[in-house]
Amino acid sequence: MCCGPYSVEASTLSSPAARPVVWDRLWRHTPSDTKDDSLLARERRSPRWVSIVNKLEITFGSIKGLKTIELGSGRGDLSALLAKSGAKVTLLDSSDKALGQARHRFDRLGLEAGYQRDDILTTLQSFRGRFDVALSSGVIEHFKDNDRTRAVQAHYEVLAPKGMAIISVPNARCIPYRVWKLYLELRGRWPYGLELPYSKRELMERARRVGFKRIEGSCMGFWQSVGDQLGRNLLGWGPDWVDRRSFMDGTMGLVLLLFAWRSP
Repeated sequence: MCCGPYSVEASTLSSPAARPVVWDRLWRHTPSDTKDDSLLARERRSPRWVSIVNKLEITFGSIKGLKTIELGSGRGDLSALLAKSGAKVTLLDSSDKALGQARHRFDRLGLEAGYQRDDILTTLQSFRGRFDVALSSGVIEHFKDNDRTRAVQAHYEVLAPKGMAIISVPNARCIPYRVWKLYLELRGRWPYGLELPYSKRELMERARRVGFKRIEGSCMGFWQSVGDQLGRNLLGWGPDWVDRRSFMDGTMGLVLLLFAWRSP
């Protein structure tokens, strides 16, 4: 998470109709190619990506040839890395601006992808059962109540038998993230609208509720939370130790990463 020059009125924080406005506001700025390359390089070095690659290779043997869909893809950070590794990727997002930026990125990098403008809470009938991997990063925490379960269910429904869902969300027990989020909200400067972080227990329970049988969850990135929230945002410097492991990752890591497999 990072702060930006955006102000979100309190009335938009819980309104579903306001979500497209919030996200289009965020996607109005296109990073330079140099910045874009650095963002992808950082994700490639992250513990999250290392964990994802490890699980994909254990489950499928290779990333090459996998059919993947990123739900609420934005610019498709994870999909770009998957495409570079040989996966056949599809990006789904409700924002035309986000998908436009994704197209620019993929064209610039010489990567192929499919693009679909849609909301993950709608019936994704045309995608049902088509993908080996369904993933999202920083998406399902922007829903509340039963919509949180419906968002997880969208991952389940698009998977083929023996497919795997990968869901990344902010960890409710990450103290630096929670303090920084509260600070921005009190100032009226929180840019992401409604955002309710998950506990590991809630995320795994919702995954079981929609039909996943084998589920694994882990936390990571405690130093990333300190570097992003306090270093980069508050002090204006980007520490070079944010990708290091910490003994606090297991409980207070910034990222809560869930892997869930669909039965045959």
